[in-house]
Amino acid sequence: MILGDEVRELPGAQRDGGADLAADLRTMALHLETAAVLELKARKTADPEQVATLRRRAEQRRRQAARIRARLAARGAAVPEPVS
Repeated sequence: MILGDEVRELPGAQRDGGADLAADLRTMALHLETAAVLELKARKTADPEQVATLRRRAEQRRRQAARIRARLAARGAAVPEPVS
């Protein structure tokens, strides 16, 4: 498993639903933006090993965003990811 690819729930007090949803939306957006930046860097890089690493990390961020989107969709806060 790639570091950071796992889903973790931290113990402790739960935040109220609105703040939790907002935080999840921000996190999902951050993962998608990071994936876009990593893909852009991969396109501009000549080193094949670095290209592979950047694309792998971009895909990891997209998977993380998809998991958050699925969780939000289950709570009615986001539309499910389109099926291709």
